[in-house]
Amino acid sequence: MTNIARALPQPLATRPQPTRGVTELVLTSDSPEQVALLLPMIAFLSNACSDRWITWIAPHNISRELLESYGINTRYIRVIHCQNPQTLLWITWEALSAGNSHTVISSPGKLTDRELAQLELAARNGDCQGLLLRVRETGF
Repeated sequence: MTNIARALPQPLATRPQPTRGVTELVLTSDSPEQVALLLPMIAFLSNACSDRWITWIAPHNISRELLESYGINTRYIRVIHCQNPQTLLWITWEALSAGNSHTVISSPGKLTDRELAQLELAARNGDCQGLLLRVRETGF
């Protein structure tokens, strides 16, 4: 194989697929600055995958204009608003296991080991990546 051939992008079929499972991202606060850190990552995901949804289960209203201002392809993102912690956990599990999302983003709060294991299994069953956002609890 020549150096030029190695430098060319791999065909989609041979590119590594996203990891199935759950990743936790711990934020320092529930401030708008933290959302501004998250939105470029969601923009990348929404433009990198066009065969399944990016599902964001959000506790707050997020406008289409805000999403688009960060370059998020709103054709491939669905935002589900939920404030009830128990319902949010169930919706997260459903979205992970359904198989129609590439990535599910949710803020379920602190989870037990059993709840986390259930979400991991749901992500594997749905061939999906879960991104769980948590706000760090400070002892100050």
